[in-house]
Amino acid sequence: MVHMIFATAAILFAVLSVTMLERQRTGVSAEKLFLAKTPVTIWQSDSADGGPLVVVAHGYAGSRQMMQPISIALARSGFVVAAFDFHGHGRNSKPMSADVTSIEGTTAQLVTQTIAVSRAAVGLPSVIGPVSLVGHSMATDVVIRAAERIDATAAVVAISMYSDAVTPEAPESLLIVSGAREHRLRTVALDRLRQLDPDATEGETVALGTVERRAVSAPWVGHVGVLYSPFTLTELRDWIAGATAREPQGALPHIGPWLFALLAALVALTWPLSTVLGPTAPRPVRLGRHAWVILAAPITPALLAVTIIPSGAGGLVAFGALTAFFGTWGIIQIALLWRSGIRPQSIRSLAVVLLLIWGLCVFAPALDRYGAAFVPTGPRLWLMGGLMFGTIPFCLADALQVARSGRVAAMVQRLLPLAILLCAMLISPRLGIG
Repeated sequence: MVHMIFATAAILFAVLSVTMLERQRTGVSAEKLFLAKTPVTIWQSDSADGGPLVVVAHGYAGSRQMMQPISIALARSGFVVAAFDFHGHGRNSKPMSADVTSIEGTTAQLVTQTIAVSRAAVGLPSVIGPVSLVGHSMATDVVIRAAERIDATAAVVAISMYSDAVTPEAPESLLIVSGAREHRLRTVALDRLRQLDPDATEGETVALGTVERRAVSAPWVGHVGVLYSPFTLTELRDWIAGATAREPQGALPHIGPWLFALLAALVALTWPLSTVLGPTAPRPVRLGRHAWVILAAPITPALLAVTIIPSGAGGLVAFGALTAFFGTWGIIQIALLWRSGIRPQSIRSLAVVLLLIWGLCVFAPALDRYGAAFVPTGPRLWLMGGLMFGTIPFCLADALQVARSGRVAAMVQRLLPLAILLCAMLISPRLGIG
């Protein structure tokens, strides 16, 4: 009875969250196009015939979905917004360059892509006026460099900026927004602000000749939360409106809280589902010192597996090494647990089907629509399938070990692989650019 009440409450809360998230799109339209061979979403106000163009670029491992609050806020204010996916991100199937250590590598590729998208978007019938650029994290360096090569750039907004391309002369109109918890990036922003005035402080707008600059921090938030902050949305909307001689207008979207509520409700649904379909949790067993042997045994083999798998093995790039790491870890633990008499229970086909339905038909589409590209499509479907050869044994071993361990051993079981994987990334840097 308790499980049914809990499940009903979670479903109702999820429905409410979806309703509120859809309401955030009131008054704007979103059209998906391909511009310059890049997947782009064009956001526009339903009540405006057109307006100045704003090109919106996401950060590393992000997507245009993550930039929805910004896109909607600007569209409601009368701008035509072109939010796009960088190579290797979101729905963009073209790989991103792995040469991240030089300006001529990945950065140059993404700058060229941003310029191509901007020039293609300028040709849209609804675009009237100059171009502005908005970038988050990795994209801050990209949009700042791209602005130098785009004619008549009205404004640049850099969110969570770390770019070295900012000079006292360029960009001419630059707003830098950091999260209040991004202390290092706030220092960078203040340094760029003081290129114009050595005594400038955060929250101040300074000007030197034709160059105007402002650096602010959004209260309470960090590297991701800054994208959803009403403070950020207000600052960037007002800055671009001022640079294009327009009056800021329209209500700000409130996506962050409702997206969190939706995902929390969907995750909460797994508890009543697990009690109905899953096997009864086994009693903890005392493995003594052998438990710590099972915990530690995979460390060296997993590290070796990461280092010997060549980059690009099986077309999986760094995912090949990750597959080897998780697979080696899981198989060794399963073998040791099997020798200790701890073996997997029979698989319940109905539980597997419902888990797939929940993951691929409920959770993934919800996150994909409102938060980040999450539905596996194109080459990502192949990557996910390949990665499962490692993650399934790893998750099975984790379930067997945690279900039969005390709190300390269970905590070590969860944290130790992450710590070792971090060490593996230091040993093999290619894991960090997959």
